[in-house]
Amino acid sequence: MTLTMHNEGKFNPASLAEFNQALDQVLADESLTGLLISGEGKTFAQGLDLEYLTAEKPDTAMDFVHQCMQMIGRLLSFPIPVVSAINGHAFGLGAMIALASDYQVMREDRGYFCLPEVDLGMVLIPSMNALVINKMNNKAVRDSLLTGGKVSGPSAQTAGFIDQCCSLDTLFIEAEQIIAPMLGKNRHAVGGLKEGINQAILTHINQA
Repeated sequence: MTLTMHNEGKFNPASLAEFNQALDQVLADESLTGLLISGEGKTFAQGLDLEYLTAEKPDTAMDFVHQCMQMIGRLLSFPIPVVSAINGHAFGLGAMIALASDYQVMREDRGYFCLPEVDLGMVLIPSMNALVINKMNNKAVRDSLLTGGKVSGPSAQTAGFIDQCCSLDTLFIEAEQIIAPMLGKNRHAVGGLKEGINQAILTHINQA
């Protein structure tokens, strides 16, 4: 099963509901044993829809950010393996969706991984901090957050937070090869093991 994010992967209430509904459909179909997440064209996901956020009252905007992190929590404990096939730019929440996946395969020749909050005058909420700290090494966290730099696929792989890079033509082939050994595993076991692996992050998400 491939979940494709549309409209440049900009998350507002409508697109978040669509994403969660897709996850619900996967959970309801016991025949599905793996999930690939990808985007369209040159973009994996741009992240939070800033036009929506800036138009809302601060409390409403913050509540929506927490809702987005609840979705991240679902991925972190999803009872089947999840692989992000990163076809292009993964910014902000889009980068976090990739980090929350079990494995990441990224296009090698185009597209950047970026946490741009410093350039947007924003800070990460505690659950976001927990995600990046637990999924990236200290140097990568420091450089990504304090510079807002755009990291290519090969550089992200070298830094250790992307598992594999390949051409666009073989992106889904490589993603399917990575997920293959995990297909058909017991859902209860997979979900429980992932909850244990990601407990530090999930605790922050659930406390929000």
